Amino acid sequence: MVDYKAGRERMMSEWWKSPLGQSVLMQEQALLQDFSGYFQGYCQLQIGVDQKILPNVPQTHCQKVMASSADVEGHDEALPFKSHSLDTLLLSHVLEFSADPHQVLREVERVLVADGTLVLCCFNPWSLWGLRRLFSWQDNPPWQGHFFTQARIKDWLALLNFEVVATEKYLFRPPVRSACWFGRLRSMERWGKRLWPILSGATILVTTKRTIPLTPITKRWQARQLFPSGSFVKKPATREKINE
Repeated sequence: MVDYKAGRERMMSEWWKSPLGQSVLMQEQALLQDFSGYFQGYCQLQIGVDQKILPNVPQTHCQKVMASSADVEGHDEALPFKSHSLDTLLLSHVLEFSADPHQVLREVERVLVADGTLVLCCFNPWSLWGLRRLFSWQDNPPWQGHFFTQARIKDWLALLNFEVVATEKYLFRPPVRSACWFGRLRSMERWGKRLWPILSGATILVTTKRTIPLTPITKRWQARQLFPSGSFVKKPATREKINE
């Protein structure tokens, strides 16, 4: 099982180096740079892709990439970090290729600080990319992954108290292998955002981990009286009073 998972990760790593994979990463890196204002805090981590696509931010920070050939090694379902230790976490196409995406999100919730930021890059099944997956050998990358709808991912995030604060749709071009043709179809990105945004090949979700205040709010309350007060209790009538 471990060898199979390692083999799939190795295949995905090779696909990201292909012309189509590089075109996707370049587009995501440019979009994430536009979202650089959301990448706050000192400790920032990227998971899912060996190549660093974290945006450049002006503040002093520590940015690391978790991958087999990157800065940190670890498993997505059991992150090697202390609880509440990361400020920002980028999941680049992790949920699609995870055996347990729910556990991945639970681990993300554990390691993020209060009001920390989670950014996800996810493929969309309702798109030309999802259609290509249906008609491709699903043993080959990236079509062996499970593409989840945006609504489903939002439901998972809501259960863990994550609030979506920004979204960006992209990859309106078909997944052609030729870098030349992929570049020629660049105008589809502009028209796709205007005319058919729901059919984007991928989506960026920016979310914030919301926390409940731990300080309890005291309320003034009174114990319910099980019996009426003495002023309202009538004394039992005596036999003398009845005779009167």
